[in-house]
Amino acid sequence: MKLTGILLVGLLGGTVVAERLRVSEEAPVYPGREWAAREPAQVGLGAGKLAKLAEYAGGSGCVVRHGYMVYAWGDATKRRDVASAAKPFYSHFLLKALEEDKISSLDEHANKWEPRLNGINKDLGCKDRGITWRHFANQISCYGLAEPPGTAYAYNDWQMALFWDTLFQKVYGAGYETVDAEVLHPMLTDLLQCQDNPTFMAFGVRDRPGRLGISPRDFARFGLLYLRKGKWKDKQLISRENATAAVTSPLPNSIPRAGDQAAEMIPQQRSIGSKNIPDNQCDHLGSYSWLWWTNGIGRDGTRHWPDVPVDTYGCFGHGGLRAMVVMPGLDLIVSWNDTKIRGAAMEDHALGLLREAATSAKPGSNQIIADPEHPQWLKRRDGRPFFMCGPGDPEDFLYRGKLNPDGTRDGDQMSLIEKLKGTGANCIYLMALRSHGGDGDKANNPFVDNDPRKGIHPKVLDQWEAWFAEMDKNGIVIYFFVYDDAVRIWNTADAVGNAEKDFIHTLVNRFEHHANLIWCVAEEYQERLSVERVKRIAAEIRTADDYDHAIAVHKLNGLDFSEFADEANIDQFAIQYNITDPDALHEAMVNTWKQAEGKYNLNMSEAKDWGTGQELRFRCWACAMGGAYVMVLGMDIATTPKSDLEDCGRLARFFESTDFNEMAPNDELGFAGTQYVLAQPGTSYIAYASQLRGEMGLKNVRPGVYKFCWFDCATGKEVTQHKVSVTGGDHTWKKPTDIGNEIAVYIKRIGKQ
Repeated sequence: MKLTGILLVGLLGGTVVAERLRVSEEAPVYPGREWAAREPAQVGLGAGKLAKLAEYAGGSGCVVRHGYMVYAWGDATKRRDVASAAKPFYSHFLLKALEEDKISSLDEHANKWEPRLNGINKDLGCKDRGITWRHFANQISCYGLAEPPGTAYAYNDWQMALFWDTLFQKVYGAGYETVDAEVLHPMLTDLLQCQDNPTFMAFGVRDRPGRLGISPRDFARFGLLYLRKGKWKDKQLISRENATAAVTSPLPNSIPRAGDQAAEMIPQQRSIGSKNIPDNQCDHLGSYSWLWWTNGIGRDGTRHWPDVPVDTYGCFGHGGLRAMVVMPGLDLIVSWNDTKIRGAAMEDHALGLLREAATSAKPGSNQIIADPEHPQWLKRRDGRPFFMCGPGDPEDFLYRGKLNPDGTRDGDQMSLIEKLKGTGANCIYLMALRSHGGDGDKANNPFVDNDPRKGIHPKVLDQWEAWFAEMDKNGIVIYFFVYDDAVRIWNTADAVGNAEKDFIHTLVNRFEHHANLIWCVAEEYQERLSVERVKRIAAEIRTADDYDHAIAVHKLNGLDFSEFADEANIDQFAIQYNITDPDALHEAMVNTWKQAEGKYNLNMSEAKDWGTGQELRFRCWACAMGGAYVMVLGMDIATTPKSDLEDCGRLARFFESTDFNEMAPNDELGFAGTQYVLAQPGTSYIAYASQLRGEMGLKNVRPGVYKFCWFDCATGKEVTQHKVSVTGGDHTWKKPTDIGNEIAVYIKRIGKQ
């Protein structure tokens, strides 16, 4: 198949697009010996933007969506070296070696296989004997540099050659001449039915062996394998857990970049690319995960690719000239080679064009849903934990600024979103209808001439979509209230009439494609709505929403949600509880959690006098440790100190680095200085203290080997301790010296003693 600078001709006509998309939801599409093709429009992509991408990039490449080849430029069939973009193939085979018991663990020392590591750098305490597979596969081995293994990051082609030789020659027992036939082909590329004969000997066995030669269309198959969580057709080629972790576990910013002091390497050590000594080519930017690049946040607080969905990951060679990138939430893969792209800014622009091409994007693996197995928590559709903490204002977000004749606004909405970006605070509390009895004026609605009888103005929804798209791609939850307070337009008693039904369905159908979206029927619903009417509105939202977003209801002050406890269409209790004492808030959340009996999740969405700085942190953590998400009343973004937004972001980031969604409040397990506890007893714990005195502790700990992740709630400083041996019973532990007294620690059992 020759793909040269053309739009691929689709196999289905436009009249069956909807049916095809429905089928792809039920049965994921994979290529066979050839890629099945579709026209861009058939899979919701704009051909014009794809053409702009090809023109901007140059070289050759291809785009895959929903498992179909939809666009190609240049010669996407030609096998070429991909330079450093090959590295995720190495981590793939490392994880495969672990799953097949070829190595004992990712923390196994490499000197078991390469004993020459024991004899070098005697003046540095023979530091390299401590190098593990984990270090190699995250470029933190510090091989050839003075730092001890695991303490610093260095993008280093000498260590990569050592990693490749040790893994493929020693663990897999293959030689340069045989690695393709014995490892690469039978264990991966043959299973993917690659068409263009990939090879680890891109330049031959005598010139940088280990360099991957692969065509863009074959590289896209590797991306599809990881997009599908390691599954290829009916076979799991690598475990779902490992496939997910590989692309979602970036190095924390607490790991510094290594320095420029060279250290001894094994005699005749080869390089897989660079000849620099020492070799330390770039920082990890908070975005390096098992040799993949992710869209993380760097030390300066900026996102790696600002114009690209936050769940994007990929592999890049020669500064971006060669790449393969996956956008899971958009179900998109792009692969290119020999392009003009150099550096993160050009990568961002190219990938931004691809994102813009997704004109009919729908939620994918990053969509927020109620966890069907644990309804007391939300999660991402792919199983990743999700924690929400951020602004519970401004309610008038959609109506800020001067009203234009067409109903749109000249407001500060984009600047508010810009302020949130990079802080980690991840929600905005906003209202669709604030007129007709709500807190807004008569123009706080989306209708033509603000008259419900004239229907919704499409230009208003277009403007909302622009704001929501920016929020969604940056992981900011659109917490979407249909009705504010006492709003009542359609007086149909407990029924939902046709006009109201049309209004609800129009909103849902327009915005349901966003992944970071939660519907809320009404704020303080009791002011104008009956319980039965709320249930019927929720049912209409559920009927209209093709992607099963979470649905919430907000109440007047109080903790009783019994009227909706067994309502299948309501997933979340949005709580108003005007108590300021952190301990009292925590106790209230714990009691409400117990009353919920696992049937719905909690959002502490409105409480007065939340405060700022330390006061804010105390209250947010008190609620989170009681089992509730947190939205802060009065945090209107515009006047909010950036540090408060960052405090919310740090809390959310910490929780999402744990398995909190498997836990429940268990304060009775707290010991010594521990104040609150979330736990899956015997397996994992989060212990917290707002002002630690003494040591952190837990009761009734199961004996075993644990991983400790210490977190400074005020600064975000992290310290991880691997392989802490714990005997059974009650225990205390000293906090690391770099962690302050406002502290949380995630404790995870990882094995037996």
